[in-house]
Amino acid sequence: MLAAVIIGVIAVIGVLFGYMLWEARGLTITEEEVVLERLPSSFDGVRLFFITDFHRRMLTQQHMSQLEQHEKAELVLVGGDMIERGVPLEQCLYNMSCLRQYAPVIAVHGNHDYKVDIRKLDDDLRDIGVKLLDNEAMRLEQSGEFIWIAGWDDFSSGRTDIRLAMSEPRGEPHCTIVLTHDPLSLRGVDVKDIDVVLSGHTHGGQICVPGYGPLRTGKFYRKYLAGWYDFQDEANQRTKLFISRGFGTSHLPFRLNSKPEAHFIILRSGAKASVS
Repeated sequence: MLAAVIIGVIAVIGVLFGYMLWEARGLTITEEEVVLERLPSSFDGVRLFFITDFHRRMLTQQHMSQLEQHEKAELVLVGGDMIERGVPLEQCLYNMSCLRQYAPVIAVHGNHDYKVDIRKLDDDLRDIGVKLLDNEAMRLEQSGEFIWIAGWDDFSSGRTDIRLAMSEPRGEPHCTIVLTHDPLSLRGVDVKDIDVVLSGHTHGGQICVPGYGPLRTGKFYRKYLAGWYDFQDEANQRTKLFISRGFGTSHLPFRLNSKPEAHFIILRSGAKASVS
């Protein structure tokens, strides 16, 4: 009798681990519309493809086929952790090359990117045409109008410099999209000049037990785990925050109730909406 119970428990554990491995190998691509009050009308309908947290995972032809089933994006935004320790650099470059062939790519660093030879990583990424934003902003221009995309460097390694990254958007205020790996980088920040923030890092908890939630995550990340949030700073100013569950996994190749995802972010002009 005891032997049968033990065999049953082992079978259940085996099925659970098999399911978590299967879930981690999937990919859900979502379409997210966001209305930005300061977005120029010429940018209404612009599509961005947002993907983050590759870690050890490779893009396949099947993934790219999924991507191509959607209306094409004008720009790819990569939210960091393009690689991690022990992963061949060639694998990261392959992933980024696939995206670069699809559309221009803008990327920021995550904490795991700094666990490899970061100088070589950056040099090779630039060689294949990836634009890295290290605490800097760039203008996107269209029909005589423009918006800012500001890239914040990694927070947990102490490299985020908000003052530097936001110097141009605050000096010449226009609609500003912030790309940052870790949503915790927002804590204590004045967000009045920020229209929307795109981030990752949390993996949506990666392993989330029904009725309990993420097995391992801090208080901030339990509050800001995945999806859309109305983020409020200490002065009660607000910005929109989107956190992706990401593409890969960290530490263990398993997921539970937190499926891998990437996103089309469709920009909508609040000014245009109010006129119509």
